[in-house]
Amino acid sequence: MLFDLRSGKRRRVVQVVYGGLAALFLLGFVFFGIGGEVNLDPAELFGGGGGSTSGQFEDQVDDAENRLEANPKDEKALRDLAQYRYLSGQAQLEQDEETLQPVVTEESRSEFEAAVEAWDRYLKTDPQKPDVATAGQVVSAYFFLNDAGGAARAQRIVAEANPSTGTYSNLAFYLYADGQIGPGDEAAAQAVAQAEPSERAAIRKELETLSRQAAKQKKALEKLPEGGAGGEGALEDPFGGLGPSGTPPPAP
Repeated sequence: MLFDLRSGKRRRVVQVVYGGLAALFLLGFVFFGIGGEVNLDPAELFGGGGGSTSGQFEDQVDDAENRLEANPKDEKALRDLAQYRYLSGQAQLEQDEETLQPVVTEESRSEFEAAVEAWDRYLKTDPQKPDVATAGQVVSAYFFLNDAGGAARAQRIVAEANPSTGTYSNLAFYLYADGQIGPGDEAAAQAVAQAEPSERAAIRKELETLSRQAAKQKKALEKLPEGGAGGEGALEDPFGGLGPSGTPPPAP
C-alpha cells in the first residue's frame, strides 16, 4: 500500500502508471508467450461474467463455516472457505459488453474480501505447506480488490512452491505494482534464472523495462502533492487493467 489517492489528479496518474506497467507485462509474457504457454480466456477464468450465481457454492460455504463454529482453527475448513468464497465471487463477476473486461460487483467484492480474510486466518494456523491452488485463487481475489501487496504475498507462496519463469514473473509484476522495486528485481532475477537459456535475454529485457518504468513512476507519484491527506493509503487501482481482458497475469 503506497499512496493516498484522495485527489483526482493522483488517482488518474496511478491508473496511467500501472496501466502502462500492466500493458508491458501483458505484451511480454502473455501475447508473445514469453515464460510459458498461456491461453488467456476471460470466460474460463472468471465464470463468463454476468448473472448472480452465489447459490452455486452456498452449501460448501455453509459447511466450512459450520466446521469453523466447532473449531475456529480448523485448517482445512479455513482453506475450503477461502476457496469457495473466491469461487462465489468469481461467479458473480459481470462483464463489460464493450471492453469485455470483468466488472467487480458489490456481491463479488464482498466474496473476495471474505476469501482473503479466510486465507489470512488459514495462514495464522501456520500450515506446514500452504495450499498452492488456493493461494493462486487468492492472488486473483487480491487483484480484483486492487491490493497489489496482498497479491504479491500470495503469489510468493505459488512461486516458491512451483518455481518457474511464469510464477516468478508474475511475482515481480505484483511487487512492481506495489512499488516494491528491490524485491521485484529479486523476483525478476529468479524468473530469468528459471528460463530456458535461449529465452533469458528476452525475458530479462522485458523485466528490466518493467523495473525501470515502475521505479520512474513511483518517483513521480512520490513528488505529487498529497492533497492534504498525509501518510500512506491504499491504491485504488494499482493495476490499471491488464489489456482487453482485465485479468490478472496467469501463471503457466
